[in-house]
Amino acid sequence: MLRGTVTRVVDGDTIKFQSRGFESTMRLIGIDTPETKRPGYPVQCGGPAASAEAARLLPAGTRIRVESDPTQDARDKYNRFLGYVYVGRAGGARGSVNYRLVRTGFAKTYVYGRIPFRYAGQFLAAEVRAKKGRLGVWGPPCNGDTTKPQYGGGSSSGAGAGGATGSASGRCDPNYAGACIPSPPPDIDCSDITARRFRVVGTDVHRFDSDGDGIACEGARR
Repeated sequence: MLRGTVTRVVDGDTIKFQSRGFESTMRLIGIDTPETKRPGYPVQCGGPAASAEAARLLPAGTRIRVESDPTQDARDKYNRFLGYVYVGRAGGARGSVNYRLVRTGFAKTYVYGRIPFRYAGQFLAAEVRAKKGRLGVWGPPCNGDTTKPQYGGGSSSGAGAGGATGSASGRCDPNYAGACIPSPPPDIDCSDITARRFRVVGTDVHRFDSDGDGIACEGARR
């Protein structure tokens, strides 16, 4: 087990942390999130939202525990640490940030080399629940297909492949998770986008969450 401090989130399943005076890269074991920074690959559906959720759970400066899994290698082929990330006193499968990303639909369970990791059964059960609830990548706009590009055709306006109104910068507003929503201007409402039942994780700048329960655009699209 290592104790350290998050220095930054690279993407939804990879972070950098400092421990014992060194900065290291860690791949969260047992999960996979859509690509956002892989050379030669487009930003995939749900990738920005997964990265934003990981950054929300693990902001820079967060003190963490990193635990390896005896059923898996300690490092991957890129020399990144492999393990579970914990904040506070949490432990076990459900206490890990890895599990939370699967449970909320921002990540899928990933078994490498057909060798199940220690908590594979619990992660897969959480994935089934997220899928049934159409949470995160299991709901619109991805509907489980995270291989398609997040943005359609590089367009700076209109609905992109991600199902939300695309932004000229190709960036998603960090106030929302589970869909790629552009920051204003312009101001938009639920009728302007295809995404439904995504989360408000900051300030609801577009006023999507009319009942204040933290879930935006809950109704059917008109």
